[in-house]
Amino acid sequence: MGETKYITSFGIAFSENKDFKKLRKYAAKGWIVKRFKRMGYELEKGNAEDVIFSLDIRELGENDLEEYVEMFELAGWEYVCSSYNMHLFKAKPGTKPIYTDAETKREKIKNVRKPVISTVAISTALLIVSYIVSSMSSGLLSTIFEIVFMFSIVITIPMLMTLIATYYHSLRTR
Repeated sequence: MGETKYITSFGIAFSENKDFKKLRKYAAKGWIVKRFKRMGYELEKGNAEDVIFSLDIRELGENDLEEYVEMFELAGWEYVCSSYNMHLFKAKPGTKPIYTDAETKREKIKNVRKPVISTVAISTALLIVSYIVSSMSSGLLSTIFEIVFMFSIVITIPMLMTLIATYYHSLRTR
């Protein structure tokens, strides 16, 4: 395995284009994206290349990846990696974008939003329940639910910000 480095993401829901510009600069210096890693990307040292990046968010069946990738390759996009339902592609500058119209862009944003909504709902419910239980109890039970409450805040706030960002981007694509 070659030399690797990790770079953080600005957040797909917040600034996808900023991430892709950053990845392009790294690729021009020979740092090639290998995979998504936690809240960023793992890069491996290789040959410098001038490429652009795009992300498709789509739920695929167990055996659909090969055909899916082939479809993008026919359009000039090279498959890089996937994580959950996010699929990263790269291409030479000037390649026709994956998303060219407002409708497909909105569909992409909607696909990002789906798991975020459920996470916000669950973490908010946990936040409310843990607050009520910690307020109404005492001793060890109260302490446990105070910890659960704090954990819920740590999850809920960033996810809520992500959800708001997806709605903001939906409005901008109209």
